[in-house]
Amino acid sequence: MKVPYVVSENTREAYNTSTIMKASLAEADRKIVAENFEWDDDFTPAPLTYFAAIALSKIFNRINPLRKILQKDRDLLMDLYPANIPLKFTVPCIKDEQYWKRSFYSKFPSRKEIGVSYWKGKFLSACLQDYLENVKPDIFVEEEAVELAKLVSPYIFELGLNQLQMVRQPRPPVSRDDAVEDTCDFSVPKLYDHIPLEPVLIRLYNLQEISLIFGVNNLEDEYLTRYFELSISDCESLCRGLEHLQHLRTFRINRSNLDCSKVKIILQSLVKKESIEELDFNHCKIGDYGMKALGGFIYMHKNVKRVRIANNRFKEIGVQGIAYALQMKPAAPIELLDFSLNPMSLECATIFAAAFVRCKEKPQTLTVNSCGFSGHSAEKMAGLLTLNRGLTRLDMAANNLSGEAEKTLIRALEQNKRVLRVDLRSTHISEETQAKVDHLLERNKKLVGVETEPSEEIPPLYLNEPEYLIWEYNPNNPDYIPGIYPERVPEV
Repeated sequence: MKVPYVVSENTREAYNTSTIMKASLAEADRKIVAENFEWDDDFTPAPLTYFAAIALSKIFNRINPLRKILQKDRDLLMDLYPANIPLKFTVPCIKDEQYWKRSFYSKFPSRKEIGVSYWKGKFLSACLQDYLENVKPDIFVEEEAVELAKLVSPYIFELGLNQLQMVRQPRPPVSRDDAVEDTCDFSVPKLYDHIPLEPVLIRLYNLQEISLIFGVNNLEDEYLTRYFELSISDCESLCRGLEHLQHLRTFRINRSNLDCSKVKIILQSLVKKESIEELDFNHCKIGDYGMKALGGFIYMHKNVKRVRIANNRFKEIGVQGIAYALQMKPAAPIELLDFSLNPMSLECATIFAAAFVRCKEKPQTLTVNSCGFSGHSAEKMAGLLTLNRGLTRLDMAANNLSGEAEKTLIRALEQNKRVLRVDLRSTHISEETQAKVDHLLERNKKLVGVETEPSEEIPPLYLNEPEYLIWEYNPNNPDYIPGIYPERVPEV
């Protein structure tokens, strides 16, 4: 019974006997066809165990025979059990991955998953997600949510919520002149815009990745701005739940009303977790002071490697906070920074370049797609490759690099032998420039693992002294382009 999905259809087709071979004299009279697994379907009646398995498959909630039967009969039952058996019966007893895969596509037929190796965890995570996304906060029963979280917690390692329902808008109270307002913190209950996530998260002790979107999908004509609001109480409840997740590596909040005050609360909670490796706040509303808090997080944390903050609302002050944190030692071993879709001024480009020419090892990947670089600012971003030896990938798609920035980019790549990939899609550069870039990147790929000679433009005496090479390159001097060094007599 396991053959149809243990041996894939492609494999069976590849090793199937060809039609010409079957029609040959030697094969035409063959009575035993070993490669045909269904040869006896129309000749022999089903065994008695098959009918017994059909009967047992209908009463699993009353009789669980899995511990008392042979493995071959257990495999037979896994193909017969319906996918709608309550989770409290199936989760502790059934380990067969094919059963959970069949259950997943039975309950979520519209979802297509690729590369899943653990279907039980995927299905249970989808069940918890479906419950939390559609439960109404006004009738939320905490005990029910806790019971479901306890049941699935040993098996799920990631949780993604694509929406969270909002509470009903309370009616404004009738004002009375003789009314006494109660402002005591202990007597006024906290009001959540969404369900409190704390009682659920503290049970998910194996969780390694969490992705949240505070909003409502498919509103059509019922759109209201408040459906996408995120309250301080929501953040506090989330943070109290995060305190119990000891293995959390990836934390995401996307497409939500996450501003400076709220991201500070979350970062204060996450900075204590050394297991965090990735922060993703794409498509939120983080401003300058929220970015300065993120810079402090990078400076204090020891393990965070990937930071994604595309499409937010920060400007020069926010960029300066991140740039300052990158230059500090010790600091987080940042490998990737994503600043895409954030409009950058000339001052931002100058701050960026001043920081990255000082960074020797981090990050390895910088993404600044569609940041509005053009003219002098684009020339600065292309020129930072002249001095930086840490970047191996620079994505600058959808910026305007035409003109002098093209020449600066080619000059920088001729000296930089570490960068392996530069994304220049929709940057208005010529085909000739693109061909030169491809040739130089191909040269760098061949030099991976090979010790290279220092460039003639950079004196060997000063290879370990980047402060000399960039002494004039700072945010207060926006006219300076890297690669032009002041004259200096070496001290003996």
